[in-house]
Formats: sequence, structure tokens, C-alpha cells
Amino acid sequence: MNLIKRIRRSLPYRMRIAFLAILLSVVSTGFSQSNTVTDFKENNSTALSLYFYPSTLRMINLDRNREFDEMIREIKKARFFKMDSGSVSLKELAHLGNELKQEGFEEVMFMKSKNMDLRVWGLYRKNPALVIVSKSADELMLLEINGMINIAKIPKLAETFNKNGFLDVLNLNEKKN
Repeated sequence: MNLIKRIRRSLPYRMRIAFLAILLSVVSTGFSQSNTVTDFKENNSTALSLYFYPSTLRMINLDRNREFDEMIREIKKARFFKMDSGSVSLKELAHLGNELKQEGFEEVMFMKSKNMDLRVWGLYRKNPALVIVSKSADELMLLEINGMINIAKIPKLAETFNKNGFLDVLNLNEKKN
């Protein structure tokens, strides 16, 4: 507290305002990620962790798909975690959903197919966020997005990634024939 008082006294008024604005933006970006997602990741073994920013998201779009670029335009950053589905129980997934709800998230989408279940939770505040959980028989994928995307396009996005126009960031270690 003494440091802030000294800075306040020594800086001109405009510089104080700029200093406080920078301080607030640094503090607010530090809290933009969900504590629930972080705790869930730390409590479960992760096979793959990826962190994306707008520039890295655009780089995986090898064919310059305009629809994809439009969809990711409002994403500030994203965290992706891939886990072994067998290591995460249904009880843990239910607990994750309950914790997200306590944090203010609302479940906005549920999709069930023969091969996977997909759930999307949204937090609509000044800095919106989405948490997407995809569970199949052998893997669990968790994606946290700071920013917004059109969730109605998520199934089409998943389908688009199966085509050759994108860098396969999930399997970079595997050689293709």
C-alpha cells in the first residue's frame, strides 16, 4: 500500500490515471480464466495442453477459410486440454458442471451423438467466456475460450477440422503416411 501512495504522490495526475488503467488491465486479465477449469486440469492427468491466441488460431487455418476466420475473430485466447476419458469419471464431469454454474456459467448447448457428447457453458459478462467439453469413449477434450464465438457453428467447426485445410495441432507428434 505504501508503494501505491508513493507512486500516487510522485506522478502527475495524467500519469497516475494511466498507471492505474494499466494496473487494472493486468489484474483483470489475470482473473479472466476460470478457476474451475484450472482446478479440473490440475486434478486430472493431461495428455496435451495447448494455449492459443488470435495469431496462432489464424496460423492453423492453412486454406484461409473465411468462415473459420470470422468465427474466431472475437477470441482473445483459448486453452485446450486433452485427457484420457477413462481417467475422468462421470461424477467428476458432473462436479465440473456444478462448479461452472456456481462460477456464473450457464449450460447453453448439449449435443449427443453415437461417438461423443458435447457440452458448452457460457459466461456472459464484460469479458465473455465459453467452456466446451467433448467426451468420447477414449478421450476427453476441454476447451476454454476467452471471447465469443457463434456456438451454433461449433458442430460445423468440428466437421471442418476433419478436412485437410487445417494444421492438425492435436496430432503433431504423429507421422502421416
